[in-house]
Amino acid sequence: MKNTLACKNCKEENPCYALICRKCKSYLRERIYNIDLWKILALLIESPGKAFTLIIQADHKNFIYLIMCLASAKLFIDSIYLSLWTVSAGTIHENIIRNYLIILGSVFTLVLIFAIVITIINKLYNLKTRIRDNFAILTYSLLPYIFAFIILFTVEVTVFGGNLFSKDPSVFSLKEFLAYTLLGFEIIIILWGIFLSAIAMYIQSKNIVYAIVVGFVFNLSLYYCLYLNSKILYR
Repeated sequence: MKNTLACKNCKEENPCYALICRKCKSYLRERIYNIDLWKILALLIESPGKAFTLIIQADHKNFIYLIMCLASAKLFIDSIYLSLWTVSAGTIHENIIRNYLIILGSVFTLVLIFAIVITIINKLYNLKTRIRDNFAILTYSLLPYIFAFIILFTVEVTVFGGNLFSKDPSVFSLKEFLAYTLLGFEIIIILWGIFLSAIAMYIQSKNIVYAIVVGFVFNLSLYYCLYLNSKILYR
């Protein structure tokens, strides 16, 4: 794997996040102080590779904790959905704030672990990356869950109301077509998340197989973590 930034002055290869050439001290690119959230949101739809490049090169990885909190809200809701298969009805509404904070902490910990592990693996392949860059791009790959929380969850509540978190009766028995349609959108959100995390890893490694594997494993681990939490929190 190789992803470097060549100096136009001396041709020295530098890490992809570098601002100044380590050999001749020339500027390699325009300096990016902060992340422009609205610009990044647009680019994640139009050109995700460019969006993740800007995130890596930004001096300050702002909005990370806001994204983490909002994305975790949707993942918290998903953990309730998962709990419908493992717990009896009526237990999922207890200790909502505590359960959300546990999910938030779990997501944060998982992203941090992956950021550290990815940095170590990259180093083994002589690819210089930074933990904070990997943490940032993995966090920004969770943006689809914010769209789902703001838009999709609102539609689901409007359509199903209090029955949304009930399995007796199930939403699939109440409004089968709408339920399966919205389930399809939920699956699209998950696939979008896998796609973005894979693109994020590709920008760092320039290895498509490695990027797909990491993107898939990261999102699989995310939902396995939710599944374990759902069994513990709602029993």
